[in-house]
This record gives sequence, structure tokens and C-alpha cells, in this order.
Amino acid sequence: MYPKEIPVGFDVFVEQLMADIDSVEGHLSAKEIRFLALLAAVPRADGAILEIGSFKGRSTCVLARSAALIGDETVYAVDPMTAPSETDPDLRGAKDTLADFRRNIEAAGVADRVELHQTFSYELAKTWDRPLRLLWIDGDHTYLGTRLDLEGFSPHLNDGAIVAMHDVLHEFDGGVRVMMEHILLSPNFGACGFVGSIGWGQYLKDTREAAKYRDQKLRLYKKLSRMIPFLTMRKEPLSGFEKKRYKVARALVPHGELKPQEWLRLVR
Repeated sequence: MYPKEIPVGFDVFVEQLMADIDSVEGHLSAKEIRFLALLAAVPRADGAILEIGSFKGRSTCVLARSAALIGDETVYAVDPMTAPSETDPDLRGAKDTLADFRRNIEAAGVADRVELHQTFSYELAKTWDRPLRLLWIDGDHTYLGTRLDLEGFSPHLNDGAIVAMHDVLHEFDGGVRVMMEHILLSPNFGACGFVGSIGWGQYLKDTREAAKYRDQKLRLYKKLSRMIPFLTMRKEPLSGFEKKRYKVARALVPHGELKPQEWLRLVR
């Protein structure tokens, strides 16, 4: 069991962190940054931090700066630095994001704490051999891409590790389906929830311990299931009345800010 303590001055640290990375392009909201910083700074297991999908380094900086609060830890990042997927951010004619990524982690003072693997995550998964305490998935948001990311690295999750996925409550179907099928219905995940568009769950090797969270997970599953008809097998973006109905379904999923001590009471 890890002590349920928040680093001294954590709130002040996060506010400064947000100011420092404000100019770094990316799609993490303020409450998502605060939550991701919490996951990095308050480990619930031994092991490494792996980020799938770095883009220009916004979340990389959050993870590396926050992990530094508790020790000399490397953040492993994997991203081909190109935009081959329909769900990737538009590079607006640029060849790749590598130069921006390197410049941003250097400016944030974490270049020596980040190990970049410039490849596809499914390629890295073939040779990955490090136990994980935090798996942050923010790459290809298609169903296949998200599922392969989780399946490729889940064998390396240590007991108590956290899996967090971005854009689960978004108009892509990958994150929400993987959250439902492979986390909420898994016998090996305990505490789960949402902060903004981040879906997260704690991996537990003991299925008897994870079973204590069954009702909580099923309630979330039912709420998410209302979103599925608006997301699957779509060829065009949501619009009009359908988009309004989708937003109503999404609003019914609890995804507000989660205070550090509240989160610590949820996890093991």
C-alpha cells in the first residue's frame, strides 16, 4: 500500500505548471492537466510512466514535471511524430512535430527526463519489457488503435497501476468503447471514473479485490452505453439534433473535477 499523501505545495505547483505550458499546443483542459499531474505525482504502484501519443509535448511536460516532485524518474513517450490517423491533430502542412516536441520539453526543463521512442506504439509493444505504474493513452483514438494500445501494454501493468485514456468523452468511438469493454467489464479493474474527457481505472491483479467495484463500474457502463448509438459506424461528424442528444447523454456521465484527496479515497 502506498501512503495516501499529496506532495506539499501540489496545488501551487500545478498552477505554475499550467502557466509554464500554456503556449504548448495540445488539447488538455485545466482540470485534465491537474488530474494528469496528480497521477504522475502520487503513484499507486511501482514502475514506469508510459505516454502513448505525445504530439507537441503538452502532456509529456505535465507528466515529467509532476513525476519529478517525488524523485528522479524518466517518462517514456512513444509517438511517430507524424499524423497518419484520422483522429490525429492536423499538422497544417508540417512534416512532423518532432522539432516542436523537443523545443517544448527543453523549455519546460524536462528534456533529460523524457525518453522518446519515435515509432508506432504497436511496434514498441513488441519489445517493451518495463513494468508500468501509469499508462497514459492519447494516440490513435479509433477503436482498433485504442484497443491495441491497451492490449499491447496491459501485460506490463503492475498491481495498482493506473490506466488513463484521453478523449473518451469525445466524438470518437475508440476511447469510449475500449473503456466500456476492456476496463469497466474487466475483472481486473477496480476504481474507475472520468475527469473531463479522461477515462481512468486502477488495475488490480486480485480479481476478488476488483469485484468490490463491480456495481460502480456497471453504473458507469450503463451511462456510457447511451452515447454509443451516436458514435459507432458514423461517416460524418455529429450535427444538429443528433449532436444535442449526444451531448445530453455525455452530460449524464460524471466527469467533473476530482480533488486529490477525493481520488485517493477511491483508489487502493
